[in-house]
Amino acid sequence: MLFTVFTPTYNRGYLLDRLFQSLSRQTVRNFEWLIVDDGSTDDTEELVTQFIDVADFPIRYVKQKNQGKHIAINYAINNAAGKWFLTIDSDDFLANDCLETCQLLSTETENNKFGGFTFIHAPEEMFSEKKTYDIKKWTEYNSYQWEFAGEMVYVFKVEVIKKHPFPIFENENFCQESVQIIPIIKNYKILFTNYILAFGEYLEDGLSQNLYQRLLENPRYALLSFRTKLSVAKTSEDKKLLARNYWDVVLKTKQPKIKSFLSFPFQLNAFILLEKVRKKFSH
Repeated sequence: MLFTVFTPTYNRGYLLDRLFQSLSRQTVRNFEWLIVDDGSTDDTEELVTQFIDVADFPIRYVKQKNQGKHIAINYAINNAAGKWFLTIDSDDFLANDCLETCQLLSTETENNKFGGFTFIHAPEEMFSEKKTYDIKKWTEYNSYQWEFAGEMVYVFKVEVIKKHPFPIFENENFCQESVQIIPIIKNYKILFTNYILAFGEYLEDGLSQNLYQRLLENPRYALLSFRTKLSVAKTSEDKKLLARNYWDVVLKTKQPKIKSFLSFPFQLNAFILLEKVRKKFSH
């Protein structure tokens, strides 16, 4: 089996049929669908049972207590039957040739230096527009100029992603996926492409009010995420923004100050302190 298509879900039974139908239309059959249910209270399990009865590809369903998407990912990577691991959320769906294209890309990245490849998740309306783009491939992280609101979907070798599980912090249930993805990008080559192969609503991964509240509720994961993102930040502006966010979470959630200070670069700590001093004396 070449691919494990993994879907974490929580009370999204009403959306799963669209993804199931897109998997049923795939032009290749060398994949399994692994669903990890993060403690749903809706009819997800009943619906998946119906999918299993009619599908012509393997479907595995596992239900865990509500612990967060990152814990579901940890379970999935340790139980994946495929050689390649692809995460598709329950509110998204795939182009009919998604896995056939992924199969071709997997042959280009068999070399041990590669950890995986990517394609693009685009707004749902682009599925019906059937636009075509010049196919581009590159290996430098964060060098793509977006023409629309989209994001990269990563397809990793199972043997690679298994080496980078999410850490577990008790009493916290939200961790940004950059904590797992960035270390892989730093240690392996990634073949980035602009194939548009997945569709759905695009939610910008910025500090929206909803995301910001989740970061405050899960401060240890939040601080780890900021430190991880800092390791690949290219501009001084990006680094300063990460420093501001880092210390905002530290101060608002009463994290250990000395430990937090020692865990972040001295120059950025100094920048934040000077910034706070300037603000204090400017009022």
